[in-house]
Amino acid sequence: MEIERKFKTLKYFVDGYYNQSIDDHEFDDMIREFRDEEPESLVNALRAELAELQKLIDNGDRETFKKVEILLHDNSLRYIEFEDGQAFINRVLNVLDNKN
Repeated sequence: MEIERKFKTLKYFVDGYYNQSIDDHEFDDMIREFRDEEPESLVNALRAELAELQKLIDNGDRETFKKVEILLHDNSLRYIEFEDGQAFINRVLNVLDNKN
């Protein structure tokens, strides 16, 4: 499936670092762990996929975003809905880009 291939790093990130066992207040620490422990190529791949997700939001493409939401929910049991997508992207990128 095209969505699975296009968002495989995002799926890996959500499955491992933002699954249902992670409380919201722990999420920033999990983003830092991803940034600091995973290869730089994987971190850059996540940034690129978040940029693709941003394009879906910018274009109002709720149908494709819903497919991504379902893909991410499969293992993580987290829903990242269209209305929450911008805040999710901003939060992840803010922590990835802030070395503190």
